[in-house]
Amino acid sequence: MKIDHALIEEADVNVASAPFGAEDVADLMFSVLSDGLDHPELWEMLPNLLAQAPDLPDALRRRGHLASDLNTCVSAQLLLGLCAAVEGSPASIIEVLTPFAADYSLSPLVQGALFHLHAMADPTNPKYALAGTFCETPFIQMDVLEISSHLCCASWLQTSVGDMTRTPWPNVWNGDTAQAIRASIHDGSYRYCNKGACPRIQSGSLPKASEVAERSDHWRRIVEEMATEVPAGPEIVNLAYDRTCNLSCPSCRVERYAADDATRARYNDMQENAILPMLKNAKTVFITGSGDPFASKNFRSMMERLTPEEYPDLRFQIMTNGMLFTPRQWDSFPALHNRVKILKISTDAATGPTHELLRRGARWPLMMENMAFAGRLTAAGLIDHFELVFTVQTDNYREMGDAVDLAKQVGATGIYFARITNWGTFSSDEYREKAMFLPIHPEHDDFLACMADERLHDPIVLLGDLEEFLPNTGTITRKFSH
Repeated sequence: MKIDHALIEEADVNVASAPFGAEDVADLMFSVLSDGLDHPELWEMLPNLLAQAPDLPDALRRRGHLASDLNTCVSAQLLLGLCAAVEGSPASIIEVLTPFAADYSLSPLVQGALFHLHAMADPTNPKYALAGTFCETPFIQMDVLEISSHLCCASWLQTSVGDMTRTPWPNVWNGDTAQAIRASIHDGSYRYCNKGACPRIQSGSLPKASEVAERSDHWRRIVEEMATEVPAGPEIVNLAYDRTCNLSCPSCRVERYAADDATRARYNDMQENAILPMLKNAKTVFITGSGDPFASKNFRSMMERLTPEEYPDLRFQIMTNGMLFTPRQWDSFPALHNRVKILKISTDAATGPTHELLRRGARWPLMMENMAFAGRLTAAGLIDHFELVFTVQTDNYREMGDAVDLAKQVGATGIYFARITNWGTFSSDEYREKAMFLPIHPEHDDFLACMADERLHDPIVLLGDLEEFLPNTGTITRKFSH
């Protein structure tokens, strides 16, 4: 059901009228939250709603007890927590609701409510002031998954804008859902975004809308007219539909996966009918956010076909686990030569035992050889930027500083650290054990001590959604890497 957000704007007035009591307000709240999105306008309205209907928490509690669906139960807990924060200490409510951050790590509703609680507890922190900021990503990027498409990384913006196996790509790119997401950037709600995971929100690095408008006439029109339709296709396309990989990393999957012939044929149809035509408009293609490009027959075919003659303006962003990134493989793909904007190699470790634990099937000596080869290509100017990617979790956070040294040793020009995401490979309890960045984790203080390592201040380091954990005296802000 499509929610009319104007209803909630009217609630501030309607609740004061005689026909509207606490039960009516509760009904309206649950109706609005049924879409599973963040609703900062509702959170901001709570003080006035509580003043008009003091028994609102009792009404919310009754509805929560009677609810049979999970979304209503969760919404009731969030609303009760937010009401209590209005009347008491936001910090204490954050402590109570923090387990929700692990249990619903991909939910824009849960993460948005927690984001608002943190803003209440730290009202002068500019990262919580999203009104007037602007994120360009939904206006320039398309991530293509197997049966869904997204205007950002799916862990940061989970709502799908369409299925390119069934819908022409221009209709997905400018469909109703895509335009609604862009409208949420214009109105400052960012209601579709996972505010707890987005590195630009967490690092406070979103630009002001006025700054974006000054870049060009194109951006001025989008910002000033609050345009939601983008006539040109996406500039950045992330191909993340083939999960085929030569490894089975626990953070990503429970077993090794390779697409069968029927699945590969379906991917090929989508490539011919949607991907290749869409890439005519693109400047950057990211291969891949789902598996390994050199293990996938479909992605290997794509890298061969995207020649500079056919796609002269296209540059590559390659993401690989590194095991297959050998001199022989590099020579097999001349279309990549001098056209790789960013090469990312996932390591998740600075030592062999940890790497082989977290990258099932990997061999550290070969990884060291291949990373050094990538460093030599970068030094020779054949690759613009070479970045190690380190997914931070309980098993490896103590190696973060050493990983910076490793990046320099192999000739990387950057290293990106990010919190582990639960892609459904962990139970809630397992994810909590991995997520030592949560204050409730028994090793959280040890993690904070590791975040004080001076090596994390090196210019090659990108911290994304971990930047908030730097000591206050050493906070740095750098452009995030997708």
